[in-house]
Amino acid sequence: YAGVTNTTVYHWIELGVTRSKKRLFLTAVTIGGQYRIEEPGLNRFLDSLGGYEYVEDKSTEDESAEDESAEGKQNNNNNQEVYG
Repeated sequence: YAGVTNTTVYHWIELGVTRSKKRLFLTAVTIGGQYRIEEPGLNRFLDSLGGYEYVEDKSTEDESAEDESAEGKQNNNNNQEVYG
């Protein structure tokens, strides 16, 4: 989606990145031991970095809807809210 490796995404979440003397972090939550990132939050983060082009992957759109549905059920069970 952003053309970067998983390691880069983990770095953005855990260590952040410095731009214009400010430390920026990618917002994520941990559910079931895995990071969850909302697309709008990722887009805002990439926009704040500048220079990253991201392409919407239409081929997995149906799968994403199924994952979000299952994720929403899991969030409701854990009484957790996810913000981007």
